[in-house]
Amino acid sequence: MKLLDLHLKNIGPFLDDTIEFATSENSKKQVTIITGENGTGKTIILDAIRGLFLGVNNYDSNLKRKITHESFSLTLSLLLDNNNTQLTSEQYNEYYKSSFNVNPVLSNKFSDNTKSKGNFWITNYWTSQNDNQSFNIASLDFIKPEDYLINSLSGIQKNAETTKIITFFDYYKSSDKLEQREEGEFIYNTIKRIFSVSLNRGELQYVDRTSLLPIININSTEISLDKLSNGNLYLIQRMLGLLSQMYSVYKLNNLPLYEMLETPGVLLIDEAENHLHPKWQKTFINSILEIFPNLQIIATTHSPFIVGSVEGAKVYVCEFHNNHSKIKTINTEYSNKPIDEILISDIFSTTQPFANEEIVSLLEIRKKAIKSKDKQLEKEIEKKLIKINPQYFSYLELDNLLNSIKE
Repeated sequence: MKLLDLHLKNIGPFLDDTIEFATSENSKKQVTIITGENGTGKTIILDAIRGLFLGVNNYDSNLKRKITHESFSLTLSLLLDNNNTQLTSEQYNEYYKSSFNVNPVLSNKFSDNTKSKGNFWITNYWTSQNDNQSFNIASLDFIKPEDYLINSLSGIQKNAETTKIITFFDYYKSSDKLEQREEGEFIYNTIKRIFSVSLNRGELQYVDRTSLLPIININSTEISLDKLSNGNLYLIQRMLGLLSQMYSVYKLNNLPLYEMLETPGVLLIDEAENHLHPKWQKTFINSILEIFPNLQIIATTHSPFIVGSVEGAKVYVCEFHNNHSKIKTINTEYSNKPIDEILISDIFSTTQPFANEEIVSLLEIRKKAIKSKDKQLEKEIEKKLIKINPQYFSYLELDNLLNSIKE
């Protein structure tokens, strides 16, 4: 399954807008990044997709513009089982009588486990919300493959579910049956990879089979899973959720074991930077794709580190226009740009990325020179920047060298 585009008419702050998502056909990576100021509708876009998937009647009224006697509609175009499909909300002319009645193509798959077999894709939704319940489980539990879509768009990953996933595959890899042991070892090794990319100098050490708690080694110190920071847990828990879904698709459809991690799907991430240090923000999305390469990711963020982290990502910014918002396409490639240039770009329009006012002024002049294609002025400003801070602005000389080689 792939999302192609979403059309919003009188939805949230949007009057009439369409957003086209990155797919393997139109981008280097299937990553769409949406940014913009608070209140411009970033999360509304994700909520609209979830609402159409779930088929919820009387869906959150915040989606509908507070304008009476206006029709409103959502149309999501997607590729499902190699067929172009549309999920739509019906239009009503009277606001107070309106409700979302959605084409039930997908909605029963998220609430009825009898519909799970035959699906070869997953969906998931991440928010910054964490479960406050215990990580402890009373006994070893088993993953139910037929339930893999149920609650996958709720945005909450249960702590006990995280423990269940790890302990189940720890148990499974010790089976005397060769097929089960191979499955368990493959998936448990993937779990260890997830911990490795999510921790700084840490790894999953073992599962304490008396307490049924995973034990992690951090800087030669053993701690239980519940002692990890929110930032570490955020990525570990949610990637484990993806893994258990892919395992379910594999089991339900008798697919080859070593193709499990290639399972396609849609991952929606709201406020992707939350809980994460800038260092992790820069590697966050690529870490997910390193393990699950066929996911289509649609993420909202305020972070320039995330905007600049993925080569070939499609970037959009939601902007205020009088009493509504518009979705603006950004065609510039940001993956190789310094953070200060991203901050003063059209995405963030921040005028003070540096404390040094001279640098701020020079960068603004350079930006205008680039837009006006004044190469002479651009080069003069770059020489001044390099003179002020040769270590930081050395990348400008590299750009010039690469351009001269091309010429």
